[in-house]
Amino acid sequence: MKYPTLMATSLVIVGIALSSCQSGGNAVRDYEVRQIDDSGVRLPFHTVHGHRWNSGNDGTHYEPCTALSAKELETLGINPGSASDAAGTDGQTLRGCDWDYAGDIELEHWTVSQIVGNSSGLVSDKNRHAGSHDLWLEDQFINGRTIGVHAMISGSQCDTNVQSGNAIVTTLVMYSGLKDQPLSALCERAITFTRATIDRMPE
Repeated sequence: MKYPTLMATSLVIVGIALSSCQSGGNAVRDYEVRQIDDSGVRLPFHTVHGHRWNSGNDGTHYEPCTALSAKELETLGINPGSASDAAGTDGQTLRGCDWDYAGDIELEHWTVSQIVGNSSGLVSDKNRHAGSHDLWLEDQFINGRTIGVHAMISGSQCDTNVQSGNAIVTTLVMYSGLKDQPLSALCERAITFTRATIDRMPE
């Protein structure tokens, strides 16, 4: 009699399928998670976030993680192999990448992040980030586009902000170390990275 064996096998398969679907609740199974941008270019890391692209960051097709090649990143002094997902959890509004600068010495660390989040415009973002710890510097203009330059009063980070479609692309440079860095040094790196990528950002 082969029927009991076939039936048992079928039940095992069904059980595995149900377990796979139920174990993650509403999570997308790993093999179904999107790994390419809107142009078909593969991300420089394997993401497990099934909702990395979501209604909070779909205002532009721009994908920070694939905007520059490894060679272009190296030209900017960035380690391409350090690319990681900027989102720490699934479904976060921000979508983008974190990188380390090459050549860090002990106890001194430079990082750059570029992220996308939907926004009604730069003016709105300036109003939203206008607390006592925020400092908006003079706007920059690159290739006819307005770049908002923002820093924290603490001086540990500087970021640029540019409109792309219905989203804002933010480039954030941070430094941690024993000696303070002038704010101009952080902002210069953020502006340089923005200049290298701005033509890839749809208006």
